[in-house]
Amino acid sequence: MKYAKILGSLFFAGSLLCVPGAQAQETLKIGALLPLSGNYGFLGITERLGIDMAVEEVNAAGGILGRQVEVLYEDAGAPAQAVRKANQLLETKKVAFFLNGGGSAVSTAVFEFAQRNKVINLAIDPNAEELVTIKANPYSFLVPPPSSMIANAVVPEMAKMGKSVFFLTHDYSFGHTQTAEQRRVLAGFPGVKDLGEIKVPLNTRDFSSQIIAVRNAKPDMIVVNVAGVDATALLQQIWEFNLYKETKVVVPLLDFEDSWAIGAEKNTLIALAGVEWHYDVPAAGAQAFKERYQKKYPKAQYPVPTTNAVNAYLGVRETLRAIQRAGTTDSDKVISALEGHQVEDSLKPNPLTIRASDHQWVQDFFIYKTKNPSTSKEPGDIYELVSVAKGSDIVVPDSQRQGVLPARQ
Repeated sequence: MKYAKILGSLFFAGSLLCVPGAQAQETLKIGALLPLSGNYGFLGITERLGIDMAVEEVNAAGGILGRQVEVLYEDAGAPAQAVRKANQLLETKKVAFFLNGGGSAVSTAVFEFAQRNKVINLAIDPNAEELVTIKANPYSFLVPPPSSMIANAVVPEMAKMGKSVFFLTHDYSFGHTQTAEQRRVLAGFPGVKDLGEIKVPLNTRDFSSQIIAVRNAKPDMIVVNVAGVDATALLQQIWEFNLYKETKVVVPLLDFEDSWAIGAEKNTLIALAGVEWHYDVPAAGAQAFKERYQKKYPKAQYPVPTTNAVNAYLGVRETLRAIQRAGTTDSDKVISALEGHQVEDSLKPNPLTIRASDHQWVQDFFIYKTKNPSTSKEPGDIYELVSVAKGSDIVVPDSQRQGVLPARQ
């Protein structure tokens, strides 16, 4: 119910971001295919906040190519649903480009749609490796880091914590590639023994059997490669079963939304986490972005901007900037303006680069441990930074991605 109330208020608050007189010229339209319900519904809600921040910023500065920007939101948490709504928006609204959330399955479907229709699409929440390898195409971009970057950042820190590890793997492409990439890196640490894995079906809510299996395996560390509402339920039960007292819990990709959902005290069960962004990263503009978010959304469910809000913000802002540089909404020319572009104001310590070879947005990644609530200075202050993994240091070398994208035709 709380998601429904929040979503309703967001729709009321401003689906169309425009200024007086904007009707003098047709708006530049963006199609936002987000999961606004279901396992990833909470991600779609926060992504919308970031999108609206980017559009408000651009419109306040005069728009793009003299046009105000309008976002057309669609609830699209399943592949067929996302493609159907993308077709409707493209045919009836003539959108300039698309964004999609909803996980890797949705992204794969919308990537294929984008290639068929020669329209740009940005995936703003998935991390599946296939989106920059076998599923990559000239009209699609991956904003978040793929599984290879996450593994390259997290596993070396994890290897310092124990001599054995057990994996809980979400049974779809995200979980599979997360665990596979982490095992790839773990092979370089022969002192850490891999005790096995359990594949967790989507929409699991009772994790008692998996927790008992982990307890019987007696690993020093358990790696949680589970996402969405399933992850929240799993972390809750790890706390209830006191499993965290027997084995260190590592979450290679932790969303602030997950930490917030289980609460500050239970959040301390996580010994080590990989995080795409938090407002206390040592970066110019990060604190100012948080303050702007809090001013704009004083009653938001999450008191600080999340990774998903930031990915959405950056994806929209940089694509609109590329349209401005290209001087047109023509997809091929906008893609050329995106490829190889370096973003200085990335909200991270180092610039972000949009790589031409695979359309991956190469950026920094962060390792955190969770904070004792008694030391928190404000709501949302729940992590303590361990290390910064520079994007260029953890990304798969560009030479290994050459030839991934077929030529645009």
